[in-house]
Formats: sequence, structure tokens, C-alpha cells
Amino acid sequence: MSATQVTADASLRYPLTFSPFTLKNVELRNRIIRTSMGSGIPAGGLINDDLIAFHVARARGGIALTYIDPAKTHWSSPAFIDNTRPEVVDGMLRLTSAVHAEGTAVFQQMMHGGPTNIPQDGTAPWGASAVPDPGLGMVCRPMTRWMIDELVAGFVTAGRHAQQGGIDGIEVHGGHGYIFSSFLSPATNHRTDEYGGPFENRIRLLCEVLGALRDAVGRDYPVGVRLSADAAEHQTSGADIARVVAALEEQDLVDFVNLSLGSHYGRDLLMGGIHEPPGYQLEVNGDIARGTSLPTIVTGRFGAVDQVESVLGSGGIDLVAMVRATIADPDLVRKTAEGRAHLIRPCIACNQACAGGLNTRGRVSCTVNPSAGREIASGDDSLASALPRRVLVIGGGPCGAEAARAGALAGHAVTLVEAADELGGQLRYVRNSPHRKDLGRLLDYYQAVLDDLGVDVRTGVTATADLVRELAPDAIIVATGSTPRRDGFQTLRPWAAPDGFDSADVLTSWDVMGGAETGGTVVILDEVGHYETLDVAHLLVGQGRRVRLISRFSLIAASLEMRWDMIGAPNAKLLYEGDFEFYPRRVVTSVRDGVVTFASPEAPDDEETIAYDDLVTISGNVPEASLFEQLREGPWIVRVVGDAVGPRLLEAATYEGNQAIRSLEPGWVRPTIRFGQSGSAM
Repeated sequence: MSATQVTADASLRYPLTFSPFTLKNVELRNRIIRTSMGSGIPAGGLINDDLIAFHVARARGGIALTYIDPAKTHWSSPAFIDNTRPEVVDGMLRLTSAVHAEGTAVFQQMMHGGPTNIPQDGTAPWGASAVPDPGLGMVCRPMTRWMIDELVAGFVTAGRHAQQGGIDGIEVHGGHGYIFSSFLSPATNHRTDEYGGPFENRIRLLCEVLGALRDAVGRDYPVGVRLSADAAEHQTSGADIARVVAALEEQDLVDFVNLSLGSHYGRDLLMGGIHEPPGYQLEVNGDIARGTSLPTIVTGRFGAVDQVESVLGSGGIDLVAMVRATIADPDLVRKTAEGRAHLIRPCIACNQACAGGLNTRGRVSCTVNPSAGREIASGDDSLASALPRRVLVIGGGPCGAEAARAGALAGHAVTLVEAADELGGQLRYVRNSPHRKDLGRLLDYYQAVLDDLGVDVRTGVTATADLVRELAPDAIIVATGSTPRRDGFQTLRPWAAPDGFDSADVLTSWDVMGGAETGGTVVILDEVGHYETLDVAHLLVGQGRRVRLISRFSLIAASLEMRWDMIGAPNAKLLYEGDFEFYPRRVVTSVRDGVVTFASPEAPDDEETIAYDDLVTISGNVPEASLFEQLREGPWIVRVVGDAVGPRLLEAATYEGNQAIRSLEPGWVRPTIRFGQSGSAM
């Protein structure tokens, strides 16, 4: 995307964002970049066609600089691209050539996980001292001189291979609790040799690696560092990181600094969820950036170019990273430059399929973008239909809306009917969530994009078999969704509802999020353990209610795809700021006269009771597939997708809506994919 492709209006609105920047000797066409992320897309440590397609899509979308997956630098720490092997170079050359052709530069991060990673031979992780990482929990092997020498040599080899592969610059990861953090932090560095004790000793390993890399790749080749304050007591602080930056600048060891926040001692800050505001890391990193003359990169849940422009205008910051936002929409920069920002598919910071997908499936995808990480097989440019049809989509939730979008892009004439007065399905209720209102942007996007594509959207229309026959479609996508259970179902007690439940008045999450009035004490029976439960609990706590959460799970929102301490823990902290109590690993046995009785499955005779004013049951949903059964034998192709098949999470809804359109083509093969637990797309 050259500067001439930026509209005059975009240039006026975003003069800083769309201005070029030179990083060492690398020319960048604007100030928006993608910093390093582990995608899980590379196969066997080598670059493959899927990874190339992933980065080409974002380069074509206007990003100025993209980082490929982090480099493995030594056998003692796994990573996504194996830079210890010379054969990695050929794949890099293919990737860099393809990305450069789109006008985007390519960097790579050199990393060693230290205390956070188990070596490939199963031995103990390497670290500054015999201190376990709180995530991995395995006592480290304190590094000796020969281990340090091997580590330095490994970084040099990895850096040389990146340079030979056409990578434009490299970055050493010095934060997030990884190897260099374990040396920098006085809490984890208990050494008494030249690598421990005073600041000058704790920074020594990082300086040695950076110096060796400088000598290996040459002074003209960009070398940077990523640093992060641990944001935990007695750990590396923002002031400490500022001191590290100053020391590296004084010694001329780096050409730029990439500032992040958090470690495994403050995991929730590493990749802020939707409860964090855009730019949440700037409170610490803004001052660090303004205190150095080195080029600086910042990150922190930025989702729109307006936010980038504001950050750049604050001074001292040169480049802004938008990683998850460009997973959700690789064309984010281009659409903004062309005056089409209203058509950007928004990142909702749910972390369910990006980092959560890496955590549960070993590969990044996206809750709202079915093509992310699947650009070759499922990119929008592969949607063109050989046989355009009249397609009727029944249901305007996320599954139906995505089916309508994909159908229009494929060239079909699409009509969408939705019984409610607006699109969104159950996601409409999330607009009332105290901490997830931003998810409503996804509904705004679908409304805008369906209008832009000319989809015939009919809200307030209930689909019936007679209406379908009247419309006479060639193909029908049934995305009628699901509804909440009200029967007191419990997974650990599936044979019967609690005694007395049939005569109790109960509310569902839809009722509460839809504005139902509740009394002073509200008991929530939670069978889902996901965002839906958090939404309800946060709303009630915010209204001043006494909230008592009874769950079959041992943790609040235990089913979230991310590690619990990254999303669940900070949300639990917010809940405990109100009148909130949690009863983990419990089963309700009776509900009578405004009193709920419950016990642990492991101690069923040790019963507890709570008197309540209102009871909210979050027991999962039941599919609404009756219309599909009526239409199965008609003179049309019919597909049933999303929650109408079985209630699951939002990623399943958007993916299956997209696949429903692809399934109309000859030769379509049913995909192999695994989603998370059941529950609801909400």
C-alpha cells in the first residue's frame, strides 16, 4: 500500500499514523506494525505455505512491518521456528520475498523461554537461579559458564540464519519472565557471581547476547530488544526497565526498543482481555518511551487507527503494534486508509481462539475471523461460487450473519430473515455487560458489511415453512440458534433437577442481561464457567446486589480457553470488589421456599444453604432445530449450523456460518476441527 493509496481524508485524520518511518535502515510505509506472536502455524519448526499466506494477507492489508513466529535459539527452549537449523533459511527466503512484494518489512524475534519452557530432552528448564516459574512450576537449573556460552552461541546462529533468510531485522526477547527476565529480576536472580547481585551484573547476560549478535550480523543490520516490567511486587519495575533501556542505549547495543508489560507473575497484563482498555500498558511504558532517544514500539490492545493516532500524538512513541486486531481483520490498515473503517471486522479481545487456540489446539485462529490462519483453504478470495444461487439464511445471530456475508462474497443472491428487530442473536445481550460492551462492535460490523454487500436483510420476520416455500430459495442455511435451559439441569447430577426446582421462579442469563429486575440477594447456578457467567455476575455486582455464585467448577470462569490467571483471575478480582461470594465444586440438591441447598460431590452430606431473592440458572442452551427438520425434504439444499446443531461458543458459530456457504460447492470436504466446550455463543 503506497502513500498514494491513502485518501485525502485519511491523511488529514491520521497524519502521524500514515507517515513513513525509518527504523535503522528499514523503510516503513506507516507506523502500524505486528509484533511477535507464536502462531503454531509453522510445521516442524520450518516455514510452510500457510504461514506465508498468513503474513502476505496482513502485508496486503497495509501493515508496515510484520514479525514472523519467534525463533528457537537453543535446544534448551522450544519455539515456533527452529532457527538453530540451516534448512530454515529456504522457507524464510520464500516468506520474505512474498511479503516484501506487498511493501511490508519482516522482522523476527529471538527468544529463549528460560524458566517457562521445558527443554526438548525433558530436563529441567534453564534459569538464573533455582527458582520455579509460577506457570510451569518446575525448579530451574541455574546456568553455569558453559551453559551461558552455549546460549550466546545459539542466539548468534539463530540471528545469522534470520539474516540469511532475508529477515530485515531481529529482536531479542528480554521480558515476560523468559531467560533474560530471570536474570534481570532481583526476585528470581539469587546468584552471587558476576551475573547476580547489582544491576550491572543482572543485565550482563542480555548485554553479552546483544553484543555477540551485533558482531555477527554487522552494525548496519537492525537489532532490537523487547522489555517488560513484571508488574509484580519486588520484581522488575518500570523504573528498572527504563534503566535497562538507558544502559543498552549508552552501550550502543540496540537500534530500537519494543515495550511490553507483565510476566508469569503478572500474566493478565501480557495480553489484556476485553476488561482492559486500549492502551492499558502505556501507564508504565509511556514514560519509558519518552525517556529514550531510541525508536520505540508499544502495544496494548489497540483496535482502531484512531487509538494509534492518539498514542503517536502523545510523543516519544514511534510505532504501535496491532496484533490481535489484524488477526481479526488483516485489511484493517488498508480499509482505514481507503475510508472504509466502518467495514473493519473488530477484535473483541476475547482471547478465545488466538492465544486461547494456541493454548488448547496448538494453533492460532480467530473467534470472529474464520479465515485467520486458514487463508489458503478458507480465505475470502476462495469463496467465489461456480454456481450462484438464491440463498436464504434463517437467523441473524453471528452464525447466520457470517453465512450471509460469505454467501454474498461468493456471488449468491442472499436473503436473511431474523425474528428479532435487529441482528445479533444472543450477542445483543452482551451490549449490557459492564466489561464486554466492546463486543457490540461485532454486531455493528455485520450490519454494515451486509448492507455494503447488498444482502436483503429482513428483521422482525419469523421464518416458517410457508415463508420458505414462498421465497423459493435454491439453498437454505438454518442458523436458528439456541435458547437457555430453565430446567435446573446440572452436569454432575443429570438424572433430575434439584428437589423443588419445578415450582421455583428462575431467571436465565438472557433475562438478567435483558434488564430483568432482581432482589437484594441473587444466587447464580453456573454450569458453563465462561464469559456468560462473568457477564451476569459483573452486572449484578455492579447493581449492588449480593451475588452468590455456585458452580460445578473449581475456579470462576474455569472454562475460558486462556490460562485462568490471564482472564479468569482479573475478572474474579473485579467481582470481589463487590458483595460477592464463590462456592466452587458444588451441586444444588434442593430449591425450596427461597432457600437453595447445595453440597460438594465429594462430601454430599455436608450441606450448605443460602436464602435468596432471585435464582439465576446458567445451565447451557438447547438447540432450536425444529425448522430444519421441517425443511429437510424440500426441493432445495439445506444446511443447519451453529447453535442450532448444538450450543457452543462464538468461534464455532462464525466458522460454521462461513463453512455452510463453502459446503454448497462441489468437492467440498467436511473440515476437521475441534472447538471448546458447549454452552452458548454469548
